[in-house]
Amino acid sequence: MKLVEFPLEDGTTILVEAEQVAQTAAALPDNQALRDALREEIARLWGEAEAAGVTAAAVGDRSVAIGGDVSGSTIITGDRNRVQRG
Repeated sequence: MKLVEFPLEDGTTILVEAEQVAQTAAALPDNQALRDALREEIARLWGEAEAAGVTAAAVGDRSVAIGGDVSGSTIITGDRNRVQRG
């Protein structure tokens, strides 16, 4: 579980789960504090990944990580999907 420091309007901060911040930020796009907290967490995680030599990371069910060129490729996530080539 990844925790994010989330600033409250009274100046205090609380720790919340990163996924919860992302979901709440998506539901409340006008909340600048949420957007800032999410942006900071993404930047922090990106820095950790770069320091560890990770160039692509997929997190969650049916995620896709691309570490190179996939031009002209079809990328599919989900269950029981079918692709027909014309």
